[in-house]
Amino acid sequence: MKYFVGADCGGTKSEILIGDETGKLTGKYIGAGYLEFATDLHAKLQTGSIDAEKFNSEFISKYLEQTIKHLDDALAQSNLGLSDVHALFASMAAINGGDMQMNFEKDLRGKMSNQNVSVRNDMYGAWRAGTDKYPSGVIAIGTGTNIMFFDENGSSTSVEGKIKYQAARALGFRAFMHACYSAIDLLEPTILTEHICEFAKTETLEEAFAKTNYGSDINSLPYHQFVPYVYGAAEKNDRVAEDFVNQTGRGFAECICAGIEDLGWKDKEIPLVLNGGAFKGKGYVMEKAIKDCLVGCPNLILFQAEHEPVYGALMLAYESYNYGTAIQATDEEIAKFGLKRKIGQ
Repeated sequence: MKYFVGADCGGTKSEILIGDETGKLTGKYIGAGYLEFATDLHAKLQTGSIDAEKFNSEFISKYLEQTIKHLDDALAQSNLGLSDVHALFASMAAINGGDMQMNFEKDLRGKMSNQNVSVRNDMYGAWRAGTDKYPSGVIAIGTGTNIMFFDENGSSTSVEGKIKYQAARALGFRAFMHACYSAIDLLEPTILTEHICEFAKTETLEEAFAKTNYGSDINSLPYHQFVPYVYGAAEKNDRVAEDFVNQTGRGFAECICAGIEDLGWKDKEIPLVLNGGAFKGKGYVMEKAIKDCLVGCPNLILFQAEHEPVYGALMLAYESYNYGTAIQATDEEIAKFGLKRKIGQ
């Protein structure tokens, strides 16, 4: 029996999905993301105990080590090994080509018995979970953010550098710090102050503020997890939360428009897939903010992906090597493995 693996290895978590040659889903695994070790490396970089070159080499080494361990653990749950894998498609947030991608592919191929290994940026899994139509743009917002456009041949163009507000973590950080200052210095009141201690896991506002090193440490808390509170407050017409969401949505919209202009796609119909951690739950709040800023782009079709990115990665594992069988998962299987996304309203 041939087995196929899709991996979505991000900052917050890593997900691995396994299917057999009949297209049946056989296993799913969730492990830690790279933030587990990246935070410590960032701290060393900021204190000067390691330089940028050392940071990059250690990051790549640890990322490879973590990914292979997750793959081994995921396959072991199904009594399989890497030698049983016919094709692997790994979509990883930290991959943007170059040496890192080459090292990953080389190392993974060395562990497996064949050459059917692709390592790409995680936008590929997010895109395929939403649509198989080219051209297509993707927004995926987790701890990191990117916008990538895919042309008719499947080649991609990243416009990440044009985004003003890079991450859900930054959105959460800005909103959290405003909430702290609002409560302590009696600035404009915001519903978000109600969630400070709950989020920071402290008894008092002062302790929560101190836990961030008084606003100077963006790595001290998982700020992307504060974003749902921001959406909830925006739903209740909290002006502060609305401002932060609208600023971020406007930044994405401007980036999308700039990318379309650069690529000469003004007259093309483009399905724009919204995927990633920040579009779960009440992510429709961000979707609306983006749509409101794109009313002048009638050729854009915005929608949220129906499935998790790891499902898209597995689809690509089947498709990338021209294997005849596609995923034949039933609704029961999809429900069992938690692959259907909760889009909200």
